[in-house]
Amino acid sequence: MRGSQLLKTGTAQATTGQTTKVEVPSFARHAIFYLDYTATAGTTPLVDFALVAIDATGSATTSALGQWDGITQITGAQCPLFATVYVGPGCTGTTDDDTGTTVSATNCYFINTPLPSQLGAVVTLDRTTGNETYTYTLSVDWMS
Repeated sequence: MRGSQLLKTGTAQATTGQTTKVEVPSFARHAIFYLDYTATAGTTPLVDFALVAIDATGSATTSALGQWDGITQITGAQCPLFATVYVGPGCTGTTDDDTGTTVSATNCYFINTPLPSQLGAVVTLDRTTGNETYTYTLSVDWMS
């Protein structure tokens, strides 16, 4: 079984980012997250992305998903950039860290851990100078 979901679209977004809460479908055992940055502007555009597990009791408690601390920070000079994060039992690549592998401007990350019932997709956008903007799409494919 498969299913796709658009999580967030930002067009010339001028914020410090956000956490998008995601309910994991009951059939899903694996997921592929796609982070597609198509444009940045401003003095110091920097982008971070991580996945966190959210406590299913409804509290605001989160923890790093599979102890993963997120992607290697993306700079404006690297844009456009497409990052792919594979999640689920048996997903292996280089390691469960933020190094990633670069193949034709695609950064791939692997998190070998079960999916929780709820997770957060955390996008952090630098606004140090106040003139930075970001255009991106965040989506996920769920698989059984």
